Amino acid sequence: MRQDSIPSAVADRLSTAARHLRAARRAALDRVAVEETEWEYAGRTWSWPAGEAMTYFRELAPGEREVLDGLVAELDDLGEAGSADGAVADSGAEVIGTGTGRVAVAIPGSAREGESEPTDGGSEPTDGDPLVAKLARYGPSAEMGDGRPQNRRERRIWAAVESHPFLPVLDGGSGGDWIAMPRADVPPDESVREEALDRVRAALAPHRDRFHFDEFKPENVGAYRGRYWVVDYGRPAGDPLFVDPPGESEPSESDPNASDPAETDPDASENPQDRSHEN
Repeated sequence: MRQDSIPSAVADRLSTAARHLRAARRAALDRVAVEETEWEYAGRTWSWPAGEAMTYFRELAPGEREVLDGLVAELDDLGEAGSADGAVADSGAEVIGTGTGRVAVAIPGSAREGESEPTDGGSEPTDGDPLVAKLARYGPSAEMGDGRPQNRRERRIWAAVESHPFLPVLDGGSGGDWIAMPRADVPPDESVREEALDRVRAALAPHRDRFHFDEFKPENVGAYRGRYWVVDYGRPAGDPLFVDPPGESEPSESDPNASDPAETDPDASENPQDRSHEN
């Protein structure tokens, strides 16, 4: 039987941290709530605050940093325990990126256990490679969105495609709390950056019906095992926002036992690494 790429001890900590992360941002936003102003101009509805002007739009809110510091410490402890003969882990856990909907956390390769099957045809198993977990943040609006739909969508795309140039989604938490991917070098080295972008654009061409990028940037591409991959799957094709398919319900923040979206989304159950059905 295929084993999970993420051991239970790591997965449990990621799920707990994601829940606490959302609660911290939500509480911080409630404390600084600013009434939104809307007006019509040039046939569009405009609002303020918006984008980068929104409080904690990209930067971490009070409480989020503490949650992440605790997670990093726990992952480092697991990494040291998993290192051979008690040696220090090959690379430490760290927060490597913060977006409006998700936070990227590096996981030491020594924190992993078990075996992994190839993720791209004849490619090597990824067991032992450092990973990145994308933890979902709380979002009160479409612009400042909850990261869980984006995580679920990337799992669905990977389950359907399972090939280059999509960086593999190796595992995921219930309801989109988090997903895990191999850690790629992002962005590619400046000397090969344009070549990397061109290669990934060409490889993505057959998949244009699945997504689009408002602007394809070097930060969307990473180098991993001698190839260039898209590390962020972009937006749904024809839709400017991250949305769930019809019939997929959003888990309740207040109900930890809420039904998983995989129960209503047939695509979600295609991923053998999906933890959604675990008790």
